[in-house]
Amino acid sequence: MSLKVEIREADTPLSIKAVEITAAGQYSLSDLFDLFDRVKEESDKRAAQAIILDITAVAGTIPCMDMYLLSVHCCRVLKLAVRVAIVSPDGEANNFFQNVTRNRGLQIAIVPNHTAAIKWVNQDR
Repeated sequence: MSLKVEIREADTPLSIKAVEITAAGQYSLSDLFDLFDRVKEESDKRAAQAIILDITAVAGTIPCMDMYLLSVHCCRVLKLAVRVAIVSPDGEANNFFQNVTRNRGLQIAIVPNHTAAIKWVNQDR
């Protein structure tokens, strides 16, 4: 994977176990598949109830078909019980990703910033 990935325990106001993952680099479909595999691995290893994935530093435009393939892959690898907030400034295309994953039962939200991500993963807790 050519994306640079940083992983840390999330500092959230509630007592849920959360992990924060930040990715940076040039977009490629295979790298984002690998990123979601890594997200699953880290959330399982840490028994995380929530994931904050920041992809604001991933450069490039994700084509619509890639967005669909990524959403299906994400649903295959992530647990339905885990809440996932993806920080991304490009809301238009990401609404498609969010709709596909939510239609398959994943608790996911595309949010514009870190503050909104923390608020969303703590919602209903």
